[in-house]
Order: sequence, then structure tokens, then C-alpha cells
Amino acid sequence: MKRILILTILSLTIQYSFGQACGIYRIKYSGNIKAESLKIEKIKLPTIQFLHGLESENSEKMFIEIEPKTNEIDIELVSPLTSHLYEKAENLLKFYTTKNESFPIIIILENETKKEIFTELIWDNIQIIKLEDGKFGNLFEINLNEINIK
Repeated sequence: MKRILILTILSLTIQYSFGQACGIYRIKYSGNIKAESLKIEKIKLPTIQFLHGLESENSEKMFIEIEPKTNEIDIELVSPLTSHLYEKAENLLKFYTTKNESFPIIIILENETKKEIFTELIWDNIQIIKLEDGKFGNLFEINLNEINIK
């Protein structure tokens, strides 16, 4: 009985320590919003679950909301999903484009009515590169470049 308990504890420890190490990755959103004389209150960016096609367009978990200090987009997300496909940026971009026709983003302007601007970026204008930062898991930067709001 003592051996079974020790083996069970050892097995659970190994599983929790190394269970998802094969494909954990992180994404860093970057970009700039050019909004002439408009103050941006919040920006909503798609979650990794949505980019994987696991969340519908009307889901609460479709977007992550950030409050930018400037008009710069700069946030890092950790994927709760695992796969060996995410070693190269090209594979990740190809996977995302098969799951979503475009890249949705919502910009909330700071004014009396809190106007929301929904825009869809095309994948041809988005770059994904792999960054080396020495931390656990692969880090990919999704560069949204400059987004113009009129």
C-alpha cells in the first residue's frame, strides 16, 4: 500500500511538472493606433482561444481588453493550449489564417458616448515573428503595424 501511494504521488508530480511543456507558447501583441485627435480608452484584442477557433464571435472570451497608456499596443498572453506545431512563426500564421478570415479588433474611444470602433485587419498586413527571450515556452510577436482610425 505504501508503494502504491508513493508511485501515485510520483506519477502526479511528474505529470503536473512536465504535462504541457511540449507546446506552450506566448504571444506578444505590438502595434500602433493612429487616431487623429481621438483619445483611446480601451483596446480589445482577440484571445488565443479565439485565434484557434475555439471561441465563437459572440463569446465573452473572444477578446482581451487592455487600457493603453499611449496609442501603442503592447501586451503578452500565455497560451493555455499545447501543440508541437508552434515552433515556427510561419506555421502559427498559417494555422490562424485557416481558423479566421481576418483579425478582429475593437477600439473604444473616450468621449461622452464611449464609441466602439470595430475593425478587421487582413492577415497580409500582419507579421508574426519568433522572439528569443530565454523564458519558458516560445514567444511570438504579432505585429499589427499601424492601425489608422478616422
